[in-house]
Amino acid sequence: MRLLALLILATAALARPATAQSFTFVAFGDMPYCLPSAPQDCPAEEGRVARLMRDINAARPAFTVFVGDTKGGSEICTDDKVLRAFSWMGLADHPLIYTPGDNEWTDCWQDRAGRFDQLERLALIRARFFPDAQSLGRRQMPVTRQADVDPAYRLYVENARWTHSGVVFATLHVPGSNNNRPTELEERPTIRPPAGAMAEFEARDAANAAWLAATFAEAVRVNAPAVVLSIQADIFYLQRCGRGFDSGNRAFRGALGRAAAAFGRPVLLIHGDSHFWLQDRPMPEAPNLTRIMVPGDRDIRAVRVTVDPGAADPWGFEVIGPADRPAGPSC
Repeated sequence: MRLLALLILATAALARPATAQSFTFVAFGDMPYCLPSAPQDCPAEEGRVARLMRDINAARPAFTVFVGDTKGGSEICTDDKVLRAFSWMGLADHPLIYTPGDNEWTDCWQDRAGRFDQLERLALIRARFFPDAQSLGRRQMPVTRQADVDPAYRLYVENARWTHSGVVFATLHVPGSNNNRPTELEERPTIRPPAGAMAEFEARDAANAAWLAATFAEAVRVNAPAVVLSIQADIFYLQRCGRGFDSGNRAFRGALGRAAAAFGRPVLLIHGDSHFWLQDRPMPEAPNLTRIMVPGDRDIRAVRVTVDPGAADPWGFEVIGPADRPAGPSC
């Protein structure tokens, strides 16, 4: 009997899942921003990002997520500007995952950006930054792309998902400038992108909704202790500042709140867009969702995230990089 009891205990121990290990990753975005009025300063801005990459490498993250805006909004959207990020993303000695922002495609139709075809710029980004099911960085890692698992959304190679230490991660293509949706009549400031923008927004918004649902379904399937989502846009700007457009973010934000609340376990949303460090819980309907906004523009810093998958509140945050131009809250 004693031997049988020991065998039962041993079998139970083998069946019990191993405790997930703590790990760190880094998030940053919205850099480098060069000004056409001061082209002589651009090498210095690029150098600041290169130095930040050294700091990120020194932090030895499992991987890094860049949440969009690889150039300034007033820089001309030429191939060399749009693809410039390869030079400093290539400095990452670990996997780097990228989700696009508005400056590298959504806003390229504007006069200040050279009046480029925004959809052609997006096609270039998709072809060059997302050629296969691998991350960027010197040490790549495999990711699951929405385009590879859902034939209905085969265009959306930029939407990725991966799992680390049991935690499910995903990127969703939600850029600033109202998510490329023309603003409604009462919204200010007004955004009137070229013909085709509304159709592009509606199709991508549907793809994002499907990818959000698939991500949480995967998290439930694998019994994930937490979910981490990365987008570019500050989808809570109106709620924080009391003004601004919101029609392009409304449906996604609602879907996010419902999905996070239904999941019930910790959810972390990472984004950029407004260029200062912020940590809060912006959704009363989903109190398990923590939001962080990474610095950017003149504030060339990143956020080191420590994850303890077994903790009730698994997130720890540290802003890294030179605090020579820190930015405070703004609207």
